[in-house]
Amino acid sequence: MAPPVTSGPASDRYESARAVLAVVRLLPRISRPRTALFAATTVLTAALPLAMTVATGLLIGAVPAAAQAGPGSPEARTAYLLLAAGATALLLGRLVSHLHDAVAFNLGRDLELLLQDRLLAAVARPVGIAHLEDDHVLALLRIARQLGADFIRPERAIRGLAAIAPEFLSAAGASAVLAHFNPWLGLAWLLAWPAIFIAMQADYTRVGKTAYMRSTEMRETEYLRDLAITAAPAKEIRVWGLMDWLLDRYDRQWHDRMDHAARHQRLRPATAVGVIGTLLALTAATAFALADAGLTGAVGFAALAVYLVALTTMFNFSAFDDTAAFLSLGALPVPKVLALEHELAEGNPTPTAELPATAPAETIRFEQVDFAYPGADRPVIAGLDLEIQAGTSLAVVGHNGAGKTSLVKLLAGLYEPTGGRITADGTDLAAVDPAAWRTRLSALFQDFTRYQLTVRDNIAFGAPHLAADTDRIWKACEPMGIRALVESLPNGLDTVLSSEYGGGTDLSGGQWQRIALARALFAVQAGAKVLILDEPAAALDVRAEAELYEQFLDITAGLTTIVISHRFSTVRRADRIVVLDGGRVVEDGSHDDLMALGGRYAEAFTLQADRLARTSQEQQ
Repeated sequence: MAPPVTSGPASDRYESARAVLAVVRLLPRISRPRTALFAATTVLTAALPLAMTVATGLLIGAVPAAAQAGPGSPEARTAYLLLAAGATALLLGRLVSHLHDAVAFNLGRDLELLLQDRLLAAVARPVGIAHLEDDHVLALLRIARQLGADFIRPERAIRGLAAIAPEFLSAAGASAVLAHFNPWLGLAWLLAWPAIFIAMQADYTRVGKTAYMRSTEMRETEYLRDLAITAAPAKEIRVWGLMDWLLDRYDRQWHDRMDHAARHQRLRPATAVGVIGTLLALTAATAFALADAGLTGAVGFAALAVYLVALTTMFNFSAFDDTAAFLSLGALPVPKVLALEHELAEGNPTPTAELPATAPAETIRFEQVDFAYPGADRPVIAGLDLEIQAGTSLAVVGHNGAGKTSLVKLLAGLYEPTGGRITADGTDLAAVDPAAWRTRLSALFQDFTRYQLTVRDNIAFGAPHLAADTDRIWKACEPMGIRALVESLPNGLDTVLSSEYGGGTDLSGGQWQRIALARALFAVQAGAKVLILDEPAAALDVRAEAELYEQFLDITAGLTTIVISHRFSTVRRADRIVVLDGGRVVEDGSHDDLMALGGRYAEAFTLQADRLARTSQEQQ
């Protein structure tokens, strides 16, 4: 389970600052020139309105003297210069503001692309698959995958930063102007706005974190939603009448989520009262002081106008509107992506050995191998010793839960043994680059993937670097007897295997199986030396599975082939058969040897063969 997320004012302030800082640090990685332009336009977007404010205030004060002195007087020229300065600042401010917004939008868009790329790279980096079954990683991953959500977009965070940074600088400039009138009032405003902004950002962060803390619950709710709207489970849900139950369960979970949001995902009253009270007190104090100074003649009309315009500038700061909220909510997932990237970067072993080009030419060995899945109470493989001769076919049989599939996952490097080692021609596979070892493997699993892509892609994924070799693809199709099927499809090899796409088509279970087997053969043609079949025919009846295995063993004669099955009666043609139970080899030999032994294999084979014979008689 994911560790609890602490939440408090100090923690939220730190979280908010860390998130925004993470966004800022990523900008130079997108483009240093554009980041520099963004910084420059931020300063100008703040400075030009302030310059216009000062020029306008001075102009207001200069108008009476200019009117009294008349046209052509020095006073009139001063007024015209102030008018020109204010107009120039206004025009340049508009132009720079549009440029600033465009730069921010492009940076934000590219930031989202960068984060998506880094997210995909982070999830793909581990050599195994254990992280994809870890609840903590899955919770982080769900948060990171919300990058495209409307209210959790780093692009909006950049646009929020683009709006707030100039406003903050303008407020700081206005504070400096007021400091000329009263240093204490200027200092109070200079400190108040950052404090208000930080307090509001902390509350927005708390709201976002509250949603993220329930990431696991939301994954469950989203799973229920997907069950109701996707095609794969639709038949069972309707046949069993599960839709009402499913919708009721979804509604209850969703309402629980919304109730929780209503209670916790709102601004704290204390924060709102504190912010409003501070602003009212400062505004009243400043307005009273300015009015008193104007009435007593302590400041002139021009200076008073400048100070009043500076006071109104203070309220252009977006500390508690949507822009400020989007800055916090949009930035909050960024540290999550970086944390996931850092977490998944750890633990990948550094290769210290290299396999010979011919390996495995002699043997693959499991030497006292132990393995338990993360978080499991007991191991699924314990003290396994197994030697596989290269160039032979080995069948691994056993009842469900015996450890057969776990053995294959260890051999493919999808998990690391918790004890012992696996070697190929004497080289410990733990010391070898997993990617290099996997080029020697071709595997087809029981839950093989049905890619909603073209036939060409579905087969060529066995060796993607040879996807353009059409002759080799057809060569992989022919032994499986599917060339005629593929040629009959609307676009041949380029037909999309999904009825969800225009011009696409779906296949039967048996046809999909042969496409997947062709994919495994394509990898063998590309140089794979070990072929693993992990119950890919489990959905077929016993006779069909036995025929498929016999056909495939004929096709792959001379290759190192490992066939996994829980049906003892389907693998008799293998050169060697081992019976697995409790993660250990309990029987080992050829079919004839094991039948003569009269042990578990002989008993299970006889039972299953008799059942098959009775079924055949009943069908006659």
